[in-house]
Amino acid sequence: MNETMMTMRYFDLFDYPLKKDEVFKWHFGKSEVGLDELLAKQLVEERDGYYFLAFRNDIIKTRKAREIISLKKIKKAQVIAMILGFVPGVKMIAVVSNLGYLNADKDADIDLFIVAKKGKIWAVRFWSVMLMKILGQRPSKKVMKDKICLSYYVSEDNLNLEQTKVGEPDAHLCYLAAQYLPIYSEDDMWQRFVEANKWLNKYLPNFKYGEYDRRFIIKPKLVWLKNLIAKTELSFEQRFYKEIQLKKMSAELKQAMNQGDKKVIVNDQMLKLHLNDKREEINKIINE
Repeated sequence: MNETMMTMRYFDLFDYPLKKDEVFKWHFGKSEVGLDELLAKQLVEERDGYYFLAFRNDIIKTRKAREIISLKKIKKAQVIAMILGFVPGVKMIAVVSNLGYLNADKDADIDLFIVAKKGKIWAVRFWSVMLMKILGQRPSKKVMKDKICLSYYVSEDNLNLEQTKVGEPDAHLCYLAAQYLPIYSEDDMWQRFVEANKWLNKYLPNFKYGEYDRRFIIKPKLVWLKNLIAKTELSFEQRFYKEIQLKKMSAELKQAMNQGDKKVIVNDQMLKLHLNDKREEINKIINE
């Protein structure tokens, strides 16, 4: 029952009531799903097929409203993915965070996770950020809504996200990774990502990626042209891209990078720039 309650608490933090099959799918840990016991103790309630913590029935309306909002944001993300797909070295793009499970609020930005060709991560970040700046799509302190957040890149030879865990277990990481929603994929990169992250089933035994998760993937276009550009490459050596980006990186990020807390990771296989990483706080709350 404790793990069932933890599952319910987690999604309650994000105002997301669960359907019965979702309680099973997202159940954390290998114990039996104890939903009936929680209902009997009136710790959890059910209404219209949704399950939620007691006295929280208002979040049903929130979930439905956010799904409509999220689908609109996904459409924009697909357009952006089509553009970023022309960047030499971009192999996969996924929508992440709350938008990954269609639970974004109207003022949220659009967080993307990008997989780069081996040895190209710095060039991919440089050109993707540059494109979004030119198009006026980067978030600022004043404007976040629907802007494109580019703060997570990995190379194709470094797809396993278990290495970024904070603590044991890192429930928030498990849910985040399980809710990645692919919108662009070349060379079966999404399937390679799925294979690399089977460790998730140690913590979410009923979860599995399925065809439904692929429903927003757009078909890559003019890949031959992209490959031609890659050969003539608008790129210099990776060292150039790395040096220029490290030089322009904020003092805050430089101070936080590679401190061992897994919030900001900067190397040639992963660029994880999450200063506002709240996994430790969230994991603590749901386990209280």
